[in-house]
Amino acid sequence: MSADSKPDPVLRPRVAAALKRLRDSRPGEALGVIGEIVSQLLGCEEYALFSVEASGESLLPVLALGLASERLELLVVPKGIIGQVARHGVPYVMGRTSALGAAAHEAGLTACIPFVSGRRVCGVLALFRMLPQKRGLSDEDLELMDVLGSYGFIAFMEPQQGLIALPEPATVPLAVAEPSTFKAVYLQPGGVVATSRPTEVTTILGSCVAVCLWDEGLRVGGVNHFLLPTTPIGQPPSGRHGSAAIPMLLRELERLGCQRQHLRAKVFGGAHLIGTPLSGGAPSLGGRNAELARRVLAEAGIAVLAEDVGGTLGRKLRFRTDTGTALIKMLGG
Repeated sequence: MSADSKPDPVLRPRVAAALKRLRDSRPGEALGVIGEIVSQLLGCEEYALFSVEASGESLLPVLALGLASERLELLVVPKGIIGQVARHGVPYVMGRTSALGAAAHEAGLTACIPFVSGRRVCGVLALFRMLPQKRGLSDEDLELMDVLGSYGFIAFMEPQQGLIALPEPATVPLAVAEPSTFKAVYLQPGGVVATSRPTEVTTILGSCVAVCLWDEGLRVGGVNHFLLPTTPIGQPPSGRHGSAAIPMLLRELERLGCQRQHLRAKVFGGAHLIGTPLSGGAPSLGGRNAELARRVLAEAGIAVLAEDVGGTLGRKLRFRTDTGTALIKMLGG
């Protein structure tokens, strides 16, 4: 190395993981990857991603978590901070950037990141409530936002059909339909789907775990996607926590006529995405999520017929609720 040459910068672990995931994402995967980065690496519980149309004069929601539909309807009108970011491409970060001109419906806005392609702002990411354990945005969080702003435009290079803003993840029992009717659902982190309608559920997993359950006789099934094994002290139980998400899924399937002794399970996810795999010490978050799933299912007397957990790569899961068929695609390998 010459005296004038400089070594490549060493990226922080979460930043390196996010950059690799975005660079390696293929057509149809980028939105799921962005959602995983925002939920798991940034630790945001409420956010919305909009495509920017007509030079910032209109917004179209393409991905959202934790925001009620009524609030999304207010946010699509490009006013206040979000409108300024959409038009001018200058990011906003609470406490570091002026909040002058903020709209009333933007209360709680933590950051707003423009997704820039060339000189054009093609999308804006509005971040609201962060995970309770976060005490503010770190320098690494800001670097993650820079990565999203620089590479997130790839999500808007793909066809937008079928992309929708989703409300707060919750148990989503789907209407009964004729077996010949097929439905496709994208499951957000913290969500639960249970249905008697033949449905293919797709989700992206990192350290999160998805538990897939189905009844072969009734052709009824469901799946969850949880981020943490148990509910942190001071938080209400929700689909984000495995100790609550698995019982929620069981209750919904029982409501649809399933009996526990007839249910079968498959378990996926639980990767260790940040840094190198842990050895000789405490298990990673992904490992704890997978172990919680096995324990709760064993206590419920439900056999696990297959699992694909651990490792250092994310997974894209496609699960058929009527047949129990599960397809896994490793991401970033």
